[in-house]
Amino acid sequence: MRITPIALPLALLAVLASTGCKQIPYAPLPAPPTGIRYEPGANSAGIARMSEAELLRQKRLAQAGDKRAAINVYQHLRSVENDDAQARDWLILAADLGDGAAAYNLAQSAIYTQDPASALFWAKRAKGAGYANADALLTSLEQPE
Repeated sequence: MRITPIALPLALLAVLASTGCKQIPYAPLPAPPTGIRYEPGANSAGIARMSEAELLRQKRLAQAGDKRAAINVYQHLRSVENDDAQARDWLILAADLGDGAAAYNLAQSAIYTQDPASALFWAKRAKGAGYANADALLTSLEQPE
């Protein structure tokens, strides 16, 4: 019996598929201090959900000056709770703590709401924080067509 070049890889795939990946060792790593600890099995529309205790922990970290935690709270409120107004407050806190992406997003939001003074303010903050795209945005705001 002759084995064709495609038959061997297909046979190997069949063997792998039948055994599964149950033998692969897995050891979860602990979350870093700012890392999010999600509730096991809890989600909203497929988005992992933080417990109330974890959300409170993230808020405390953010209020203590952790910009990543402020972003975590912003993302949770925006995507899971659908609370854009409260989420924006946490985005502003993240930008105030020096998060360039947060400042850039606020500048983009100000452009969308046709608030050029705020857009310019947040674009300058994004550039000051070293956000890569802020320079081009700032140039477009300072030199409109």
